[in-house]
Amino acid sequence: MLLCLCFCVGAACSLQQKKAVGADRDTHGCKASAGYTYSALRGQCLRPWEEGIALSSATSMSSRAYVILSADGAEAELFWALGPSTILKRAFKEQGPYWQKDKVRLERLPEGWRLYQGGKLLFSAANPPQE
Repeated sequence: MLLCLCFCVGAACSLQQKKAVGADRDTHGCKASAGYTYSALRGQCLRPWEEGIALSSATSMSSRAYVILSADGAEAELFWALGPSTILKRAFKEQGPYWQKDKVRLERLPEGWRLYQGGKLLFSAANPPQE
């Protein structure tokens, strides 16, 4: 009987350890191991670096942020390592449009994109050359 109990406990432990590769779906069904994350703006799983605007860190060579715009441009979803994805709302100023939520502000200027938090420049990207 004791031998049977040990066998069953051992089998159950080994089943828990054998998680299939790629079986790491989140609550929205996105596979994090494949680089997918859920976009609340688009209502689907996506890879931000494939569909978004890549912003380079102003302070570190290794850090990036990605921005995905809504179809009408009224909202921007920010994906970054500094926090969860955040949806920013668009407004306008003389220099051009900007998107903001609380202390996070994304600006679209003639020379490119700038992302600020609390007034401090964190990320930027130059506009692609005009053809």
